Amino acid sequence: MEKRVKNVNFPWSIKGVSTEARDFAKTAASKNGLTMGDWLTKVIRDDMHEAKRNSEVDNKQVAGSDGDKTSPAVPHLNNDSVIKKLGETEERVLEAIKPLSKILMQLSLRLEALESRQEPDS
Repeated sequence: MEKRVKNVNFPWSIKGVSTEARDFAKTAASKNGLTMGDWLTKVIRDDMHEAKRNSEVDNKQVAGSDGDKTSPAVPHLNNDSVIKKLGETEERVLEAIKPLSKILMQLSLRLEALESRQEPDS
């Protein structure tokens, strides 16, 4: 399933996705050596499997709590799972924005260089 990606200029045809989200997705796909489609499919499947596992655990906990297996399971959030997911998301976001610091520094230096070249109007 994994494909090596030679070109970081991925096409994007999903409307309504922010530039930041697109850049994050492109970077993550490239780092994993996947095409955008393969990366997105992997992320969706991983999330789907995680939700299914959490749902199965929640259903077992609810059914086992009072012994009444005829009552519908009330979905609730598994705190450990939510905390883990948030931590993983934070790590991905921090990794994705690392290049922004370098880019901002380069832009700042370029602006300073341009400003120093301009002579004051006197």
